[in-house]
Amino acid sequence: MALTEEQRKRMEENRKRALDIRKKREMEKEEAVGGFFAETTPQEKGLEQKRRTVNGATESEEDKKPSSNVLSEDRKDCDDSEDESLEDFERDASAYISQTEAQRAYCLPKGTIDVLSYIERDNPHQRGWSKMKLYSRAEVRRRARKRYGGKTGLILEREKRKKKKYEKELKEVKEMR
Repeated sequence: MALTEEQRKRMEENRKRALDIRKKREMEKEEAVGGFFAETTPQEKGLEQKRRTVNGATESEEDKKPSSNVLSEDRKDCDDSEDESLEDFERDASAYISQTEAQRAYCLPKGTIDVLSYIERDNPHQRGWSKMKLYSRAEVRRRARKRYGGKTGLILEREKRKKKKYEKELKEVKEMR
């Protein structure tokens, strides 16, 4: 059975499309760093996949034009000139941060983190679990420094919390004796 010219053309187009899709997926896997995406992927640029959340309400970017491209603007803020004010643990870290890591490293309460913009990714531990919210590290850092009065204020707050935790554990150990 011979194929018509139209069928051959269609097969060739489908083959090229499949190869493009495979190439995109391979590039995304290469960009992935520990389950987090190091750079903005082409899918994030699509209007249907970008979201901005405010007080639990999710809106598409089309509905909220002024806040468009919020995460990539934050990415621009992370240039080399700001490298001087980065802490040691931030230097080679990914551009995005999970909620628990943001609470732990930047001493921000959940309510403050909830109003920040985020992207959703499949959970790297189990695909069937809820999607993981990743926040822009630059935006989280900016909020934390504003809250605690700059870099030194944030460092002092972190040390204060460590000291409080140490004293609590010490008290528990003394009670055991």
